[in-house]
Parts: sequence; structure tokens; C-alpha cells
Amino acid sequence: MPPLEKELENALMELYEKWKSFMRPKNRFLQMLRREGPVRTVKHLLTGTPSSGFDDLVKAKQIQLTVEWLALHPQWLLLFTDGELDVARKRVRVALASS
Repeated sequence: MPPLEKELENALMELYEKWKSFMRPKNRFLQMLRREGPVRTVKHLLTGTPSSGFDDLVKAKQIQLTVEWLALHPQWLLLFTDGELDVARKRVRVALASS
């Protein structure tokens, strides 16, 4: 795994640990991360409708702990397409507007 992807994996694991304070851990997320790797996991979560974990974190007013928020960090921008990042931006904007 390239170093940048390994750093993303570590950042996703840190999020997972923080989620435990706000919601039940998402074991499906861990399974996906282990099976698909960090980049494919984020890409998957940015397709279709927002995940239940995203919704749970928005309700807990913890948008900064979402995968969408993390994906928008400048460090990771090269790993995702403009379309994927647009999805993340839109979800974050909508969540912030509704809080």
C-alpha cells in the first residue's frame, strides 16, 4: 500500500475510534476497510445515499468526524475524483445548513 493510502487508513481508524463516543461502532465499516482498503472504502461511502454512520454523526453534531469531512482535507484530495469530492462537499454543506 502506498504511504499516502496507509496514512488515510490510519486516519480512518482514528475516526472509527472517535465514533465510539457518539454511536455504536460500525463493524461493517471496519470489514470494508480491511477488505477493500482505505481509498475504495471512502469511494464506496461517497456513492449513493449517505451512510447511517454519516446520519448518526450529523444528528450528534459531529460532522467533523465523518468520512466526507475527512476526504475534503487537502492531504487526501489527490486520492479522489472531482465528482467524489463534490459529493462530499454537498453532504457537508447540507449537514451544516441543517444544524
